[in-house]
Amino acid sequence: MNVCQTMTTEETLTCLHIYLYHPEQASQPLYNLLPMNRLHKMNAEESVRLGRDGQTCAFVLNDARVSRKQISFQAYRKSGSADLRFTVQNISQKGKVVVNGCELGHLERVDLEDKALLRFGRYELLILREPGESQDSFEVLFEKQNIPPSREMGMDVSFRSAVMDTGMRSYQNGGPVSQEPLEFDETMFE
Repeated sequence: MNVCQTMTTEETLTCLHIYLYHPEQASQPLYNLLPMNRLHKMNAEESVRLGRDGQTCAFVLNDARVSRKQISFQAYRKSGSADLRFTVQNISQKGKVVVNGCELGHLERVDLEDKALLRFGRYELLILREPGESQDSFEVLFEKQNIPPSREMGMDVSFRSAVMDTGMRSYQNGGPVSQEPLEFDETMFE
């Protein structure tokens, strides 16, 4: 009797490991819509979009101050290399995104290093790329960070509220009226 045995080998997947920090994360359910502490497999052709709109973003932050579409990560391969790398793009029409000290305007993108600090609003994200073998897919892993990544990395980062493109801010009783970013298709009047 001839028995045929096949061995299956699994390729390891590149992991986009995202550590999240917000100063109000202990008192607000900011991450309750994210698949925290669970690997999420993605096709290498898919964008990893993060924002507050669950219809346009695969990953949602439960925070009205975040743009509907905030940031997007895209996997790519350098010419002559099998390694999956990532770019990050600011897809917010109003908010700024800072990557390792470099400010990205709307639709600007930058290649991510293996370790990167990304900031928008009062959020800090420590992004780590853990290499793998697969060229067709990768994993995303979200975890909460209890201290600001900037402090852990020895960087001094102060949080500043973004000023709307008009350059004016609305104040009422000494404080800003709203910190929510407005998109072009949203109205300023209720």
